[in-house]
Amino acid sequence: MLACVLLSLSLRPPPRREALRLGAASLASTLPPLLPTSALEAPSIQRTVSQPQLLASLASAPPRDIVLTGANSGVGLAAAQLLTAAGHRVVCACRTQAKADAAAAQCRAFAAAHARRGGGGARGAACDLSSLRSVREFAASLRGAPVDTLALNAGVARGTAEAEARRTSDGFEETVGVNHLGHFLLASLLVPNLEAAARPRLVVTASPVHDPTSGGGNVGAAASLGDLAGLAAGPGFSMVDGGVYDADKAYKDSKLCNMLFMAEASRRFAAKGITVNAFSPGLIADPKGFFRNQNQVFATIFNTITKVAGVADTNEFGGSALAYMAVDPALDDVTGAWYDTLPPGKHQLAVHAASDEARDVEKQKRLWMLSSELVGLA
Repeated sequence: MLACVLLSLSLRPPPRREALRLGAASLASTLPPLLPTSALEAPSIQRTVSQPQLLASLASAPPRDIVLTGANSGVGLAAAQLLTAAGHRVVCACRTQAKADAAAAQCRAFAAAHARRGGGGARGAACDLSSLRSVREFAASLRGAPVDTLALNAGVARGTAEAEARRTSDGFEETVGVNHLGHFLLASLLVPNLEAAARPRLVVTASPVHDPTSGGGNVGAAASLGDLAGLAAGPGFSMVDGGVYDADKAYKDSKLCNMLFMAEASRRFAAKGITVNAFSPGLIADPKGFFRNQNQVFATIFNTITKVAGVADTNEFGGSALAYMAVDPALDDVTGAWYDTLPPGKHQLAVHAASDEARDVEKQKRLWMLSSELVGLA
């Protein structure tokens, strides 16, 4: 199975459009003022940005107030540190106050050692995405405060050997409950904060596994939400499509939910001046990070082999990609776009098309409606 995964990652389908390499400084001038209604529906020519260009953009971006979930480890912590050092003000939103405070302290220490223009600021705040009450309390704590960027980055993936669904405090299957529904509620509640900012943006950390034709997405059960029968049945769902629980598919489905949410939000929020885009930080098989819930022997071997095979990215790259998506002025007028690492392991981002199901406009709308009902916004 491991060999199959690696082979699929190295043999990902070729780009659907010819790639055009551009420096970060020229990206804004070549993108249209606003992409089509959704870049998922009419993808633009690919534009590639390398890691050095991602990092260079941070120092030149005007300071922003940023809320970043999952800021205490992995990609989230790497991004929060880079953003703080570059002069931005970061709220590290984490599952507990202790984790949030520790993350903020790490950001301040990193900024003290690496700041280029005096450094920004970082503070911690509890936001447990597995609890709608916690999400509401966190959003209420920010009432009246402008948020220039909301980065929905936190995520959970259960061990593939788990046969029973774990539940959030509200009874949702945990993977979709945290990765999609908790973030959906948070974004909805913080719309007024985003509207109060000058150039507001919403960034979603997604994954190519939402696409069954991608490397990783074509191994095991493929992402598919069907007719959303599980969500329609209510909080006790095990799978979005109403099927039998499958931990691997649940994660892929949650990333497909992220993509559908991003596309629908990009339309709904356009009139409010809020841009919405999604990106992938790449394949980062860190046994102590995102792969912490997997079998540790497998995770360690997989991490080693992905690096040897040259298909692995790093938390440092993923953090620079998230920071770029959060602040670079080149993205001020870009909305509905999907940025992925292409090819894998080369530490670069490119705009390209999402999966066919992610571009299903009716499914985008229905997921939004059902999600609103489940989190109590309907």
